[in-house]
Amino acid sequence: MLVVDDHPMVRTAVSETLSNADGVAVVGECENGSLVVDAVARLRPDVVLMDLSMPVMNGLAATEALRAAELPPLVVVFTADGSVERHTVAAAGGDALLPKSARGDALVRCLRSVAVGCGCCPYCL
Repeated sequence: MLVVDDHPMVRTAVSETLSNADGVAVVGECENGSLVVDAVARLRPDVVLMDLSMPVMNGLAATEALRAAELPPLVVVFTADGSVERHTVAAAGGDALLPKSARGDALVRCLRSVAVGCGCCPYCL
């Protein structure tokens, strides 16, 4: 799992939550979308938890860059912005759209669902 968010406290809290979940390993963190392609190429995460709103390069652009580079991780877009539409995230190559208001257990369930390809959580696209 690679955690991408421009807020250090959010990255730390999410990484700690995920690291405490069985079977989940956080392999790295990025502070903005412009760092994601290099980090994925180097760290090879199965899933990227991508903040939508970031300076330098937002989550949609970073997801599109991953797809253009033909890198394989699944992408869960994580956002506090309730106005983004599911089809916009799907068109960028995202696999799920998860609100930041979701509880930690819902976050872990979503990431696991995406990782196994079941599309069975309410956030999967």
